[in-house]
Amino acid sequence: MNANINVFKNKNYSLLFYGVLVSNVAHILFNFVMSLYVLRISEEVFGKDNAPLVQGIYLGLAGLVLVIFMPFGGVLADRVNKVRVMYITDYIRGAFILIVGLIIYLDPSASVKLIFLFVMNIVLGLNSAFFNPASGSLLKFIVTEEELPQASSYLHGSMNLQNIAGLILGGIMFSTFSIYVIFFINGLAYVISALTEMFIKYDYKKKNNLEKTKVFVEMKSGIKYLYNYKPMFSLILMALSLNFFIVPILNNGFPYFIEYGLAEEMNYLFMGFLTVENWYSIILICFSLSGIMMALVLSRQKKRTSYGTALMKSIVGFGVAITVLAIIMVLYFTRVLPINITLILILVACLLLGLASTAFNVPVQIIMQNNINPDQLGKVVSVSSVLSQALIPFASLLAGIIISKLSIVLLYVVCTLGIITVVVTYYYKRSYIKL
Repeated sequence: MNANINVFKNKNYSLLFYGVLVSNVAHILFNFVMSLYVLRISEEVFGKDNAPLVQGIYLGLAGLVLVIFMPFGGVLADRVNKVRVMYITDYIRGAFILIVGLIIYLDPSASVKLIFLFVMNIVLGLNSAFFNPASGSLLKFIVTEEELPQASSYLHGSMNLQNIAGLILGGIMFSTFSIYVIFFINGLAYVISALTEMFIKYDYKKKNNLEKTKVFVEMKSGIKYLYNYKPMFSLILMALSLNFFIVPILNNGFPYFIEYGLAEEMNYLFMGFLTVENWYSIILICFSLSGIMMALVLSRQKKRTSYGTALMKSIVGFGVAITVLAIIMVLYFTRVLPINITLILILVACLLLGLASTAFNVPVQIIMQNNINPDQLGKVVSVSSVLSQALIPFASLLAGIIISKLSIVLLYVVCTLGIITVVVTYYYKRSYIKL
């Protein structure tokens, strides 16, 4: 990659970058708050023992909607104007979040709040199913081949910056302001992002035979294209298996640790000025900070002919880090580790996770943008996303059942064994060498 390239001189890329920046900061803030708020509302309605199960259903529901509808979103992204799909779905998400925020402001019962949160979850998941393939396949159409590595690295690196900003604000606002304020901020951010996206221009060529093309035929085309690209297909199957064991640790386990571990401690590190919500945001910020550092390193590297070995190293690194994190949590919940040491070790593990995650995600994005036919890109991006995330809804639901009916320790043990099995199997298969 030419170090003199400045991708921000590309107006369309700048609009995409800053539009995503605005909406994602509020989106991350919102997701951070919801991970705790749903657990608390569920406890009010169903009690402490069943709250993790309700949260698992909530998390799984959005994932299930994505899995079902994202293939349709991928087909749509290849058939119509990608930018139009992006700003329409952002307007819908913004409007619906504002409406639910107004309902919560009116302060109905906890049961009514929970119902509207579930409805909102479905609407947001449905719109994400169409937004994600469109935005994920747009980059190739608005930057040059020389700009692509830098554009991809900065876009991914900015996501970590967005994480930091959103998590800092989320930790502060959730412990300071009423919940409906966060709904209003998030809804307005989506509207602002949609306004920005409307000005993005690219060489969109309307297809004249859209009515003759069957959606399921195009979906099948995307699946067949990916299946025939054996190294990438093998990578997606590995991600499918790995996500099944990783997501419960992060999405179910972390909120449970904050609400029913840290919050119940009589004393913890910096308790005088850090709330449990602040600690939750700090833990997640460590993940993002190290991701930024890795993204900056990758953005300065020259374009490679093969990314396979580097990808495998990042997978091993991520597997080791997430396994260490799970072991730390097991030792804490079995009262082997005190809370202060637990918090410090979690921060270290999250730093390692951020490095490995970015070292994996950026090359995968570059490989797909470079090696996949532009006419198939939207379908393949959506199919890849669906396949890699297909088991996440069931993982979230199963995790909720295990936590509620069995124990949080068993969840960590099962996930750790699963992660080790997946990484070792993929390493010895060696299909990554051809990427």
